[in-house]
Amino acid sequence: MTTEMYRDQMMPFLASSGFHRLSYREWGEAKNPKVLMCVHGLSRNRLDFDTIAAALSDHYRVISVDMPGRGDSDWMPNAEDYNFGFFQSLIASVIAVSGAESVDWIGTSMGGIMGMDLAGQPASPIRRMVLNDIGPFISGASRAANAGLADSATTFETEEEAVQFVLETRKAFGPFTADGARKLTLDSLVRSAEGKWRMHYDPRITQGRDASDVSMWDKWGRISIPVLTLWGVESTLLSSATMEQMKATGPRTEVLAIDGYGHCPGLTSELEIRTIREFLLR
Repeated sequence: MTTEMYRDQMMPFLASSGFHRLSYREWGEAKNPKVLMCVHGLSRNRLDFDTIAAALSDHYRVISVDMPGRGDSDWMPNAEDYNFGFFQSLIASVIAVSGAESVDWIGTSMGGIMGMDLAGQPASPIRRMVLNDIGPFISGASRAANAGLADSATTFETEEEAVQFVLETRKAFGPFTADGARKLTLDSLVRSAEGKWRMHYDPRITQGRDASDVSMWDKWGRISIPVLTLWGVESTLLSSATMEQMKATGPRTEVLAIDGYGHCPGLTSELEIRTIREFLLR
């Protein structure tokens, strides 16, 4: 993958502790007014969207963001700044910086929650939305398990130890080719100044998260744009009952069910890319 295809950018933002930097990756023609925003899951980063961004960059300017504490964005000195309200304001700033009057959206897990919240707001700029294995209801047990996975990260002496940890703990992700799985693992890791390997996020991102159920059905009912949901049928965060209710209420989502995988689809297979492309460009 050559760097000519994308541009890595930094944007300053103001938090309770002062100014910090938000990292994002931009694909496609720099002046293209058709913008596709991509926002990752709880402990992921912008690199998760490289394959689909490359595939869609002929039509869109694709912007994939590292939320604070993830990837190359700054860690927050005050962990309480890792909250959805603050994240929403940052995304609004990125959209403003892009110059786009409206955007399409791909959100994985946490990014999908943010997308649903924004899409239900008055005068929302979101035109079409793809949700990657997330819906308006998430059980407390599922949230706790997902946070526990993020909390399980540690440091590793060698790259191969770190790679094996990612492969073992992210087995539900996919489907991937062998090269795709290797990219996922390397994109998940960073080497410290001491030469050790660790997951590429601030371990404090889960601080303050409770284990209660989350219900966004009221917000779901206010969404009036077209929605496509990718569902890993073995998902621990998106149940079949929630999926059925999503198809029957609110925007009445279209669904791509991916058998044999859970949370969450990797957005790299020909089926996923073709389905998302057809939906967004319809």
